[in-house]
Amino acid sequence: MAYERLDEALRQLKTDREREEASEKQQKKADEQARMRFGQIKSAVIGPIFNEVVAHLEAEGFFGETVDGQSDASDPISLNVNLSDDEGFSRQGTLQVRFDLDKYGCEFGKSTMSKTSSTNQIVFDNEYHDLDEITMELVREKAEQFVLDLIAGKLFH
Repeated sequence: MAYERLDEALRQLKTDREREEASEKQQKKADEQARMRFGQIKSAVIGPIFNEVVAHLEAEGFFGETVDGQSDASDPISLNVNLSDDEGFSRQGTLQVRFDLDKYGCEFGKSTMSKTSSTNQIVFDNEYHDLDEITMELVREKAEQFVLDLIAGKLFH
């Protein structure tokens, strides 16, 4: 038994690798479940609320649309709003909800575009919401406040 220590070390290495592989597999499964959960929240909570806001805007003669990145369940979903008038006063913006895999949650971001700026950049509030916190009430409140701020001109610099 000249190689007992070597054999033991090799067995330990193999065991460590198997544990690491199992841990990685478990992490990938958890990540995929979180992505799927966000996809479910997008389709059952966020999308319907954004569509309600779009219906309200269109009923009043304004433009709104829901844009859902469908290539992956974890793609962001956006509410695009345009309240511009015929006199050339431009008031449009986007409210976006994106999934953050590192934090297993989502955050809301806003972008606005005014006549004075040709760029359109989404700024996130760094306020993370656990997936369980994303309720119809929260999304409705965020979407309504976004449109109210857009109407009031609070989002333009």
